[in-house]
Amino acid sequence: MIEPFEAPVDVDVLMTRLRARVDQLRHQPIAEVSINALSVRSSVFINSIEAYANIADQKLQIRTHWPSNIGSTFPFNIGRVRDLSLKLLAFAFKDQRHVNAAVVAALREQISLNRHLIEQVQLLRTEIETVKATKSVNGTH
Repeated sequence: MIEPFEAPVDVDVLMTRLRARVDQLRHQPIAEVSINALSVRSSVFINSIEAYANIADQKLQIRTHWPSNIGSTFPFNIGRVRDLSLKLLAFAFKDQRHVNAAVVAALREQISLNRHLIEQVQLLRTEIETVKATKSVNGTH
């Protein structure tokens, strides 16, 4: 049987290399995210949340007909049975619909708040860049 070659591991060397790398990362300047990148990333994020809210809002509506894959099968092809079943489902899930409606409304408020906060952050970053630019023009640091 062939035994694999295992080089001895020196823990002290590994710790020294690890500490050097951590120290190097601590002293690296942090790159700033541009305003446009922040805007695009936030816009995509908010648009995806809004899409989920729209899907939830569509599913929130009371069913008035069965899906096509079960709407024509027995006993749902009988008008009275179909209507009675839909009414029973509407009654059984009435409270859940109210809860879901409240969650969707809260999500829409969150989307609105996020948009407002992103606008405020963009304004603040623009002001910071303006102040930095005027300081560099005036020669002060």
